[in-house]
Amino acid sequence: MNFISNLMDGINYGFSFLNLLGILVGYLLGIIFGAIPGLTGGMAIVLLLPFTYNFSPIFAIATLMGIYKGGVYGGSITAILFNIPGTPMAAATAFDGYPMRIKGEGLRALEMALFASIIGGTVSNLLLMFTAPPLARVALKLGPAEISALIFFALTIITNLMGNAAIEIWKGLVAAGLGLLFSIVGLDMLTATRRYGFGIIQLDSGINYIVAIIGILALAEVFNQIDQAGELKLAVLKEVKIFKRPTMKSRLKDLKICAKDIFRSSIVGSIIGALPGLGATEAAFLGYGEAKRNSKHPETFGEGEIIGIAAPESANNAVCAASMIPLVTLGIPGSVVAAALFGAFMIQGMMPGPMLMKTNPEVIYGLFVLMLVTDILGGLIVAYPILYLAEKYMKKIAYNVLFPFIIVFCAVGSYGINFNTFDIKVLLFLGVFGYFIKRNGFFGPIFLIAFILGPFLERNVRTALIISKGSISIFLRSPVALILLAFSVIYTISSIKKKFKK
Repeated sequence: MNFISNLMDGINYGFSFLNLLGILVGYLLGIIFGAIPGLTGGMAIVLLLPFTYNFSPIFAIATLMGIYKGGVYGGSITAILFNIPGTPMAAATAFDGYPMRIKGEGLRALEMALFASIIGGTVSNLLLMFTAPPLARVALKLGPAEISALIFFALTIITNLMGNAAIEIWKGLVAAGLGLLFSIVGLDMLTATRRYGFGIIQLDSGINYIVAIIGILALAEVFNQIDQAGELKLAVLKEVKIFKRPTMKSRLKDLKICAKDIFRSSIVGSIIGALPGLGATEAAFLGYGEAKRNSKHPETFGEGEIIGIAAPESANNAVCAASMIPLVTLGIPGSVVAAALFGAFMIQGMMPGPMLMKTNPEVIYGLFVLMLVTDILGGLIVAYPILYLAEKYMKKIAYNVLFPFIIVFCAVGSYGINFNTFDIKVLLFLGVFGYFIKRNGFFGPIFLIAFILGPFLERNVRTALIISKGSISIFLRSPVALILLAFSVIYTISSIKKKFKK
């Protein structure tokens, strides 16, 4: 009864023209920032955070959540049209989205990405609304040993599912190893000794993950496409078939085909989002991997499979609402965006944590309701028209017009993080590095996932070893950690054996 009362108060408090306008404007800004390589919805939130001081709590936080959700979806637009993910979580979408675009099904791919995003976000919103406290309690019980095993399990699943041959699994493992190696560049997190910096003082703080994302995903793809084109074309970006416009019948058919994978990926994304330290990128790849593993025709993935778009998009959008679970119930910001939203609550004089739902229930439940509305209204009113504008104009942009803009955005985005020209040098190095690993059949996204997860893995492994005084038995004493590690080894061996038979 208390839940129903709080929910009704939230609806009365949250529903107003100004609040709805705020989430729509936020969603639009998020799409713009998310679609531009080098910029992200999280960056937009950080930039706008100081301006929320004079706004009401519900308007300020709902607008920032609109930016977050729009930013997560926006990356799929450039991923599908140009094979250049605007955000790291859209990298998995590019695997099948870009091949569909080449076949003239770009609009179909863009629509499915939007529909999956709306459904995934809605499922996550409902889970947040009804199951936030119990899910947060489960996440809180995971210690460093369990988190380490979970991250290791995620890495093995991703590397095993990227390719269709045994050699591709080995290349995936090598890419993951390189990502982990790059992630430990800089000062040791415990002893403050320098590691793998080659005497370069600027590397003491490590390689910024945003610079790595831009270099490996965006700049490397520019180099790759220039190499494939041979020269800067003055005509269209690539010779593709005319985009086929989906009919209502074909849309319903696609949704029927993808329904099971969308629902499963939405649950996966919601669980991943509720775990501090993991985020939309990991959820997208896990959702994609699970869809491929459960498919009757896994060989079609990577060649323009519609499920390969629906699964990662529903998973990464499901993370948005779920990432609020540890924040509003435990006061633990589990991601960069959640940390920025933590600041937004603090600016408004509200301390995230167990007491927040008791002291400000109308704000929290009003926010829950507005988040539910954001996915539906933002997707249909803001995002849907943008798809047709993108389909009509963006595919006609020439190489010699598009690529200079992307390179400039990459450089500006990298420089704007720390206002340091050294980051541009790192960007160039990673762009060239990403180009070469892609040319040789290694997976850049796997490298990037391992790079992002590396610090979390190291921190939790070392914390677990400190707790156990250096004994690795801590990973064997925990049933959860032991099961996850066993699954990782068994799954890797079985995958290699299975793909050697092909």
